[in-house]
Amino acid sequence: MGAGSTHTPGILAALTAKADEIKMSELCLHDIEYDRVYHMGEFNRIYMSEHRPDIKTSWTTDLKEALTGADYVFIQIRPGRNEQRAVDEHTCYKHGLIGQETCGLGGFAFALRTIPAILEIVKTALEVCPNAWLLNYSNPEAMVSEAVYRTYPQAKMLCICDMPISQQEQVAAYLGYDEKDLTFKYFGLNHFGWYTNIYNKKGEDLLPQLREDVLSGKVTGLSASQDAGKLDDYWFKTFNNVIKGFKAYPDFMPLCYLQYYYFHDEMMEQFDHEFTRADSVLAGREITVYQECKRVIETQSAKDSYLVSGVHGNYIVDLASSIINDKRERFIVNVMNNGAIGNFNHDAVVEVPCYVGASGVEPVAVGYIPQFHKSLMEAQKGYEKLAVEACLEGSYDKALQAILLNKTVPSYRKGKEVLDDFLELNKDYWNQKFYK
Repeated sequence: MGAGSTHTPGILAALTAKADEIKMSELCLHDIEYDRVYHMGEFNRIYMSEHRPDIKTSWTTDLKEALTGADYVFIQIRPGRNEQRAVDEHTCYKHGLIGQETCGLGGFAFALRTIPAILEIVKTALEVCPNAWLLNYSNPEAMVSEAVYRTYPQAKMLCICDMPISQQEQVAAYLGYDEKDLTFKYFGLNHFGWYTNIYNKKGEDLLPQLREDVLSGKVTGLSASQDAGKLDDYWFKTFNNVIKGFKAYPDFMPLCYLQYYYFHDEMMEQFDHEFTRADSVLAGREITVYQECKRVIETQSAKDSYLVSGVHGNYIVDLASSIINDKRERFIVNVMNNGAIGNFNHDAVVEVPCYVGASGVEPVAVGYIPQFHKSLMEAQKGYEKLAVEACLEGSYDKALQAILLNKTVPSYRKGKEVLDDFLELNKDYWNQKFYK
C-alpha cells in the first residue's frame, strides 16, 4: 500500500533478497495515483523479471484487488504526498512554530489526513484478507497506532518505525560493534523515547561509557547517511543533536526526534524556514527516483539501477520474516502498554522492545520509569489521544485541546491560529464533520 512512495525500491530490494526466507510467491503494488503506481509497478516488474522471474508481480489502483488473497500487507501511505507536507511545514513556520513532518503541529495535520485512509485500508483488509498481517510504516505512527488499535482491535496489525534501528546502528558503529551484537533497552512513544541500557554479549552495559564520552566532550555527534550512501546534512545535524540532548539530560540517551521538544528555539534557528525538509525532498528524491524509474522502463533493464540499495526496507521485511518463521526476534514496536511500563497509562500505545513470532508480539517489561520521562510522555500521550478523538469525531474543540498539550505550542492563540489555517488547507483530507 502506498507503492508510489520513493522509498518503495528499497523495500523491493529487501523483499527480493529474502524472497525464499519469507516464502514470497506473489507481490502486488498498490497506490491510489495511477501515474505513480504505473512507474513503480513497471520498475518492479522489470527488476523482478531479472532477479526472481518465478515470483508473480502486478500493480493496481484498486484496493480490494490488491488485498484479495494477501498474507502480508506493507503500508507506507502519505495522503497529500510531500506537497501537503510542505504546506504543513510552511504553515507552522509562518506562526513561529517548528515545521516538522511528525513532531509538533505538522504531525497533527499529517495524522488527521492519514488516519482515515489507514482505517479504510484496515477495514477493507478485514473484509477480504482477515488473516493477513498488516505491517505499517506510515507516519505519524503514534497516532495511527492509537486509532487502529482502538477502532479495529481484532486486526493483526503492527506499527513500526525504522528510526530506532537507524540510531542504534549509528551508536553501535561508534562503540565498535555490529548493531545485531548489542541489546538496546528502550521505552517511550513513537518519535519520543529513550535508551536506558546498551548491552553487549558479555552482559556489559555500554551506555555508561557512552555517557562519559558525551559529558567529557570526546564525542560530539554521530554519523548519518542516506540510503544512497551520500551524506545528508539534515540527518547529520539531527544525529549531532542526539549527543546534545544526551548531554543536557544524561540519565538516558534520547531518540533523535526529541530534539524538537528539548530544543525548540534552537531548531527554529537551525532549519531553513523558506526551503523546508519537504521542499528538499520535492526538489530531490521525488524527481530523481521517478527519473530513474522512467529510465529503467525505457531500457527495460534495472540491472544497473541505484534505486535498489540502502537499508530502508530491511526492518519491515525482517519483521515479516520473524513472524513467518517464528524467529521470535527482538524489534521495537508500537503496542498497547498493558503494564509493559508499570507506572504509565495501561490502555495507551507505547513504543517498547518486543519479541515477535508467529503468534504475534510479546512486549518486554520495562518496569517503572522516572518522573521526568513519565511526565513528558503523559503530556504527549494526552495530545495524541485527543488528536485521534478529534480526527474520528471531527471535533474542533478536541483538536484545540490536543494542540495546547503539544509541547511545541506555547499558547492558545498560536495553537488556534495554526488550527484554523490547517482546517482551510486540509478540506480535501480531514473528516468532513469539521466543516459542518
